[in-house]
Amino acid sequence: RRDTMTTTTIEKPASKIHPLKKLLVLILVFAVIIVSIVVIQSFPDKESEFVDTVAGEIQQEMAENHIVLSRKGGRRTVADFKDPIILAHGKDARLIVYTAELSEVVSMADEGWGGFKWNSTYQEAKYFGQAEYTVDLSQLSEEDFIVNNEQKILTVRIPYAVLSPINILNDKTQFKDTEKGWLGPKEVKMTSEELNKIMLEIEKKMKAQLIDENIMAKANEEAKVVVAELLTATIQAVDPEFTVVVVF
Repeated sequence: RRDTMTTTTIEKPASKIHPLKKLLVLILVFAVIIVSIVVIQSFPDKESEFVDTVAGEIQQEMAENHIVLSRKGGRRTVADFKDPIILAHGKDARLIVYTAELSEVVSMADEGWGGFKWNSTYQEAKYFGQAEYTVDLSQLSEEDFIVNNEQKILTVRIPYAVLSPINILNDKTQFKDTEKGWLGPKEVKMTSEELNKIMLEIEKKMKAQLIDENIMAKANEEAKVVVAELLTATIQAVDPEFTVVVVF
């Protein structure tokens, strides 16, 4: 009898992930997807409110404390100084840099029939006025700032001073005694039209005085001094090593 030998090969079963673990992983992935969808859908509605709130807080903090967060490689940038300056001073659209005190004497007359002195009254009045020159810092842009990190100087270019309307101080007007003829009125009486004409004449003479004395040049020189003093505190709050130079 022939014996027959049967060989049986036993294979090692492949490792399998436990069904419970697989279920937990699927649940976790599904939860992440759901949360992501909810966040993405709600983000556009809240983005604007979030940005506005944060921007407002940063702006207020910079305006009050002149905090600057950026400094690239130890070198200051234009934004380091421009942003705090605009926040602290840019809102002051009308910075008075120079005031000129002016005065003009005018003669007034209340003439009678024929313009003879015996029936007319004359009087002189001294009017005082103020001419204010201003610089608008709110117009400064990035091109108006130059940073020199080697010399630690910030150069700021400002617009030329501008003459505001002359303010005539009527309450300070000085009247001299009247000179009247024996039939002239006790005082000079003028119509509103005549008074307006005199005011225009006074303003014209005061403007001519400003030109004759070259007050504009004085105002521009003073503007550089005033603006430099004004900006120094803000600039040195950002970096005490820097100084400011103001030019046109």
